[in-house]
Amino acid sequence: MQPPPHPTTTIFRHASQVLTLAGSPYPRAGQAMSELGILADATIVVDDGRIAWIGAHAHLDPKPFRDTQEIDCRGKTLMPAFVDSHTHLVWGGDRKDELEMRLAGQDYEAILAAGGGILSSVRQTRAATEQDLVAQCRTRIERMRRMGTTTFEIKSGYGLDLDTEMRQLHAIRRLSKEGFRVRATCLAAHAVPQEARASNAARSDFVDVVAHEILPAVAKENLADYCDVFCDRGAFTFEESCRVLEAAQQLGFGIRVHAHEFGHTDGVKVATRYHAASADHLLYLNDGERASLREAEVVATLLPGTSLVLGKPFADGRALVDSGVAVAVATDCNPGSCGLENLALVLALACYGCRLSPAEAICATTHNAAASLGYAGEVGRLEVGMSGDILILDTADYRDLVYHAGSPLVQEVYASGARVR
Repeated sequence: MQPPPHPTTTIFRHASQVLTLAGSPYPRAGQAMSELGILADATIVVDDGRIAWIGAHAHLDPKPFRDTQEIDCRGKTLMPAFVDSHTHLVWGGDRKDELEMRLAGQDYEAILAAGGGILSSVRQTRAATEQDLVAQCRTRIERMRRMGTTTFEIKSGYGLDLDTEMRQLHAIRRLSKEGFRVRATCLAAHAVPQEARASNAARSDFVDVVAHEILPAVAKENLADYCDVFCDRGAFTFEESCRVLEAAQQLGFGIRVHAHEFGHTDGVKVATRYHAASADHLLYLNDGERASLREAEVVATLLPGTSLVLGKPFADGRALVDSGVAVAVATDCNPGSCGLENLALVLALACYGCRLSPAEAICATTHNAAASLGYAGEVGRLEVGMSGDILILDTADYRDLVYHAGSPLVQEVYASGARVR
């Protein structure tokens, strides 16, 4: 006997709350970040991987749908799956020894100056094969999906040479072909490699390699969607960052920028000059810099997990929202300064540390994150036509994600209508 056909339609019925985030596909700022479009006693129908119907359960007509399975969501909350818009998930090895060094009082910048930090990951990643990188990254992504994240941005940046940067980006593209929804970012300008630190001329030569060798090679093979640069103290200057991003724009890459993690540098100036999709970290900002981000329509991506791990101040998310800047929140999952993989936990940190409201943090980890990646028409909201990327929370009130931070409230995870947890 042939087994029955697998249902193509799933009906999530009678949810206590459905957070639709219905509305504008553009990044949301100010009061709009708090407008979650909540429906009560509501139902979602996902057909062939996409949302086919959503509304009050009393209005559902099930007759048009065939081969259905039904999930009783009484006492549960449905919301869009998380979008992690800043990660460094492809790396080799680990830096657990640095964890103990930091806990003993050594500063991240001092560890980096001594050859640790990013440079330690560079050495280990250069020694890894592409297959090693794919396997290690796949394990991380699968853990993150089980905790509710179904869309990822992944950066290179632990090669700092042509061969390894290409190997990292090939690994990311292989994972996207396995069905993971991923945007790839070339971050070859993540740090100045050890071999280029001998002189200013060697450093300048490295910037030229990034701009005129690595980026063109990446563009030729279509291995990245974005180019990122770390414009900050101890990393790249305004002039160096502009040299990289000028080349990136000419090659057609979208722009993202690491900015203001260690002080008031020129990162915001770089991000606004090149109309970056996102400026990330932003621990140190003044009113003028916030206004510049708003006027240039740059999404401010906050990474509170890194502040927690490094013992740094938290970015002032409240001031950004009140200034009318669209805010996203991401894990910054990486081998040294933040190994956190649970975006639900980081969402709570954005409330307790960055002073976002629970509703704003939901918007920041779903719709605004998706919009910053060019995925606003695909994920981050629950509307007809969108992908069936849905979380079932084991609570009738979404605020429990913050009130009970770290509790296992993400009960089930769906990506394109298929259950992945």
